Amino acid sequence: MSIGILQMREHSLLDDALAHHPDLNDQLVIDSVRAWFRPHCEAVRGRESWRDVLIESGSGRNGLHCFDMFMSELAKTAGRPLDIRCRCSPDISGDEACLLQTIGCFQSNERMTAHTLLRDWFAAVATDRLANIAHWFAVTLFDAGVIVSKRARRVTYFH
Repeated sequence: MSIGILQMREHSLLDDALAHHPDLNDQLVIDSVRAWFRPHCEAVRGRESWRDVLIESGSGRNGLHCFDMFMSELAKTAGRPLDIRCRCSPDISGDEACLLQTIGCFQSNERMTAHTLLRDWFAAVATDRLANIAHWFAVTLFDAGVIVSKRARRVTYFH
């Protein structure tokens, strides 16, 4: 395509200008993920563990178990260090944004979109198992009243 041609296509949270302004539910998930990956940062939320953060949200035993499985599988499947920020960071990384978008898609019953996000992020071989665990976690969050924003917008790019 030439520089003068515009192309419209669907984009995810990664391109959302508001992605760095998470709502309370998004922040709760980010806090849990960061506490799981970086348990020693005490700058935000004191000494709370990821369990404390999720229990505070109303998650039960199944939610805690599922989250731990999901994070373990995520870390194992990545094949690279994930960009999970320190608990005191005000910014959301691309990996964190993708995680939020995936959970939001599962909660809004857009399984194919969630699978596509995971396939773009991880090797196809591991995507099905990861998707099943992510879906289970998204449902436990939903049951606890934690609804993650699924954000999408149309963006015009010059090519």
